[in-house]
Amino acid sequence: MRKLKKVIAVISILGIVLTGCTTNTGSQTESSIENAAESTTNSNNTSNTDGAEVNNITDTDTASEAITLASSEILIEKEFTARDLEVGYEESTASFITFDNTQAEVTGSGAEYRNGTLTITDEGTYVISGDLSDGQVLVDAEDSDKIQIVFDGVSITNSNNAPVYIKSADKVFITLKEGTLNSLTDGTEYVLIDDNNVDGVIYSKADLTINGSGALTITGNYKHGIATKDDLVITGGTITITALKDAINGKDSVKIKDGNITLSASSGNGIQSKNDEDPTKGYVYICGGTITVTDSQEGMEGTVILIEDGFVDITAKDDGLNAANASTSTSAQTQTTASNTITSLSTSTETVNVEVETISTTGMEEDTDTTSGATTREPQDMPKEEDGTIFEIPQGQDANGQTRPGRGQGGFGGGGEFEADTNAYISISGGTIRIEASGDGIDSNGSVAISGGAITVSGPVNNNNAGLDYNGTADITGGTIIVAGSSGMAQGFSDTSAQYSILNNFETSIAAGTEVTIKDTNGNVVVSFVPKKQYQSVVVSAPGLVKDGTYTITAGDQSAEVTLSSIVTSNGQSAMGGRGNWGGDFTPGEKPKP
Repeated sequence: MRKLKKVIAVISILGIVLTGCTTNTGSQTESSIENAAESTTNSNNTSNTDGAEVNNITDTDTASEAITLASSEILIEKEFTARDLEVGYEESTASFITFDNTQAEVTGSGAEYRNGTLTITDEGTYVISGDLSDGQVLVDAEDSDKIQIVFDGVSITNSNNAPVYIKSADKVFITLKEGTLNSLTDGTEYVLIDDNNVDGVIYSKADLTINGSGALTITGNYKHGIATKDDLVITGGTITITALKDAINGKDSVKIKDGNITLSASSGNGIQSKNDEDPTKGYVYICGGTITVTDSQEGMEGTVILIEDGFVDITAKDDGLNAANASTSTSAQTQTTASNTITSLSTSTETVNVEVETISTTGMEEDTDTTSGATTREPQDMPKEEDGTIFEIPQGQDANGQTRPGRGQGGFGGGGEFEADTNAYISISGGTIRIEASGDGIDSNGSVAISGGAITVSGPVNNNNAGLDYNGTADITGGTIIVAGSSGMAQGFSDTSAQYSILNNFETSIAAGTEVTIKDTNGNVVVSFVPKKQYQSVVVSAPGLVKDGTYTITAGDQSAEVTLSSIVTSNGQSAMGGRGNWGGDFTPGEKPKP
């Protein structure tokens, strides 16, 4: 999502994290994204049945060491403890609880059931089974206590609070027992029982780990699916979350090593980690598993997003991946009028006890007429006709009708008009990532670093968002990426990259489902992709692209020939709507030569 800012400060991405959790430390070659997904499946004990979208991807630089931004204060802990992975327990010392509608049988010490609430007060292991109607599991232990809760076929509903409320402990482990089905469901309104602003089906004020190989279904009718005020770790299980707001929200961090996770967040984000109190926290770290976001405003959002391995498939109404600090968090709200759809932005500021929503006066979102290319926008100060209707703003102009420079190598400058957040960045070094976005596909308020993986982006279709959007630099040193979206604000990679890339803008928009192919002079397909959305701009980088190589890019009945005379080569219809022939003569930061 676009946020109006000041002049950019270009930031270089430096430093390499030397430890990670991926097992794929050597190089590998994949013939297609399907093979890449299969490799990920085998290494993470997850499954993927989706067909291949991209052919002829060759990734010889798959990395397990994510590049980090040297200027960022975010401290990423990539290690997983033995207890994060351990799913066993000692039955002789465990306590067992069996629910029966509104009753419960407790065998063992450390837990007490009264008036629909099972309260756990001591360190230990608690095995829970049965159905609890309109009740709660409450963990209220010492700050030094570690609690393991084993879900052994349990179903809990609560009409006015969290089915699982972790009020106090050092760390809680929820283990999904093999072969079991478990479910948690809340109501549409909460009645708070203490000073904490409980707002998730699983709500935790302590570090929380979910592991095991069983299944857990979470239905959040109030706000979040899982909400933690500390670290959230997932190392296994089949987890399905449907939430009104964020499916997964970890204030300090969200770390995923394994599991098959399906998320739907109709008015929120699939995964979010933001911390407005501590600038060293608020990151998402993915190094395995299968993560599918079927519905969201933003698919994955954190001050920092690191992806080293796994399979990630995101569908988002706004951004697919978004790196932004807590003060710039946005969520889109859409209203429909007789003439068009207007999207406004709200900024959320959350403290421990209260959530305040205000209307941003600077954010804006667009609805583009794909026939005329005109873009309409309506922030609060949007210029209007006398009868109240919105001005139609031609592509290449700002909200006041003034000429607007483009972004990055696809426009007339390297992301020049926005200020870079030195704390925020996105780093991808492996895995298979598919994004379908209506806002920006990959959006960083800071920088972007790609050193491995197989990445595809479909969208956006409106001309004031971009498939790749960054305010600092975007360096690519390995992996394969194809971005197919609108051309109005298209950005390519930075010329500080080590791997060659192309940004090509076609003459006119191309229908969704039309394959785009990149071939070398011998007619060999370097890479091809079938975008799910209408597109006019394509950004591609792959190990097969070489200096001075000539490539033909074809989509439908449109075709362009591009020679890679520089590390970043742009070609075709410019962001300002005029015809450009940039090729190797285009220097980032300068206007393309006609």
